[in-house]
Amino acid sequence: MSFSVRTEGLLADVVETVTSADNQGDTEQFEAVRAFILAELAAWPTEPGAPNGALVEMAGHHDPTSRNVTVVIRPLRIVPAED
Repeated sequence: MSFSVRTEGLLADVVETVTSADNQGDTEQFEAVRAFILAELAAWPTEPGAPNGALVEMAGHHDPTSRNVTVVIRPLRIVPAED
């Protein structure tokens, strides 16, 4: 089984995307990775000056002879577009 999800934007949007992402048939590894990412995003700093966005990439593969996961959570500062 393999899976891959990439999203970036404001923190609430990233959480929504990760929460609603299709597990692509992988009910074991994908769900473990999703739970880890959501826990990290729930602990995101909220003090003034903290980044208000994130880039999240998660990918994994497992079969009877191998297992791997890649997780990237990178802070982003999203600023409103100027008129």
